[in-house]
Amino acid sequence: MKRIFHVIVVVILAVDITMLASCANKADSTTGEIVELKYATLLSIEQRDGYRLVIVKDPWNAHSVLHKYALIDHDAAKPADIDDHTTVLRVPLRRMCVATSVHAGLMDKLGALGSVKSVCEGKYIFNTAIKEALKAGDIKDVGSGLNPSVEMIAQLETDALLMSPFEGASYGLLEKTGIPIIECADYMERSALGRAEWMRFYGILAGKEREADSLFREIVENYEELTALAATATTRPKLLTDMLNGNIWYVPGGGSIYGTLYRDAGADFSIADDGVSGSQPLSAEKVLATAKDADVWIIKYSRPEDYTLAELKGENALYNQLAPLHSGRVFGCNALKVPFYEEAPFRPDLLLRDIVCILHPELLPGYRTVFYSALKPALKAI
Repeated sequence: MKRIFHVIVVVILAVDITMLASCANKADSTTGEIVELKYATLLSIEQRDGYRLVIVKDPWNAHSVLHKYALIDHDAAKPADIDDHTTVLRVPLRRMCVATSVHAGLMDKLGALGSVKSVCEGKYIFNTAIKEALKAGDIKDVGSGLNPSVEMIAQLETDALLMSPFEGASYGLLEKTGIPIIECADYMERSALGRAEWMRFYGILAGKEREADSLFREIVENYEELTALAATATTRPKLLTDMLNGNIWYVPGGGSIYGTLYRDAGADFSIADDGVSGSQPLSAEKVLATAKDADVWIIKYSRPEDYTLAELKGENALYNQLAPLHSGRVFGCNALKVPFYEEAPFRPDLLLRDIVCILHPELLPGYRTVFYSALKPALKAI
């Protein structure tokens, strides 16, 4: 009897412990539920009691946090558990200053442009709606992205600044205004979908969470379909990117956003080092040794007139050693005419489709590229 009684007690205690653990888990789910981010590695969003805690990891120090934000509704009291190292943001934001054209353009896509009251370097923005708002005075241009007008930003009663951080960067006088700075470190992600997933954070900031989630799901679906399509190709053309800048040839690292995208497109991107997550500086000799026999060469540039094959041949004798220049398989994106830097970061599916089409035209017959186009042999004589 004693043995039976002992077993019963153990069972009851075990059930009680299980129930307590279950209750504890339920409590955690209401105060610490993680918003699942599948691709972004530098961002986490956690639902707390009465607010959302957003943590931006330091891209340059794996063991550090770059910034913490507490997102609280306008009419809610500040929760007591928010520490002094966490920046409080009242959401949705109503009077944003957006320093980069890519994030300003995203706000337009999410239907939140009415919350953007100022931008930096508006003359370089392609987005038609933003250009019209600038012309009408609904959005103000506060100057250089590196040194915006602190006075104008303050006068506009800005409730937050969206800015891209740099390693060791200081925001100077902007920090002294007390206006919250949202450090948009999305560009330091290692995958295109990782960067694009940051739109879910920006959607929450702008009160457009549903729109951001919907757009991101569409992008993921498109991207994964294109990756699967590229995997069916029978060849992996060797890809060379970019151009000489002085004596250095900068190419995306193999572990960078573009490096992974090129491989997803079915490219042999062996010129890049898989261990490099940012831009990789190479000598011209290194490039020629590893990629002069490339099948395809893609370049980005900014100039009034589009490059031609003839111009590239005449610009640098080293280029004449590159096989694509002689086969005509050179594709360019003129950033003065095409909104690459404004559109591609948050529409990696469109960029991937371009690259798949360039590398494997047989997989996308009839598709017209968005960002890149084949260089013409030469300018037509007038």
